[in-house]
Amino acid sequence: MLQGGGGRGLSPFLSLRMIHLTPNAANNRVFVSPFEARKFLPSFTHYLMILKNNATEKEHPCILSTVIDNERYTRADIPTNNDDPAGGSVLITESGLYTFTIYGQNSATNKDPNNVSVVGVCEVGPCRVSAEAAWTIPEVTIPDNVIYYE
Repeated sequence: MLQGGGGRGLSPFLSLRMIHLTPNAANNRVFVSPFEARKFLPSFTHYLMILKNNATEKEHPCILSTVIDNERYTRADIPTNNDDPAGGSVLITESGLYTFTIYGQNSATNKDPNNVSVVGVCEVGPCRVSAEAAWTIPEVTIPDNVIYYE
């Protein structure tokens, strides 16, 4: 708790990196770090991710299809063009800001964070869903007609 903060702590979004997803796309890749929660939670076998639209409060659950899961980071592929939560994909067509919550669980099919197979929250953070690129590489033109004198 912060002193003088009216009893409220820091926002969970101040220290987290945002993930970016493209709506209605077959290829989305996210890098998160829920593996760290394994130190504090009972053992679990799968990750459940809930993407919640901050404007409409609609929730999109999916079982993460992890490609890499180690102490440093977890890479998961999340298609947003198909409504198959158990298969690791969701149907998201609306751009906007979302909040993601990743739970550790011992079920390959559960989509309910209140289910008995869920052992706890691993990571919470912001997610930007937009058709625009998360970043662009600028094209820099360097003049080639400069004469240098010594």
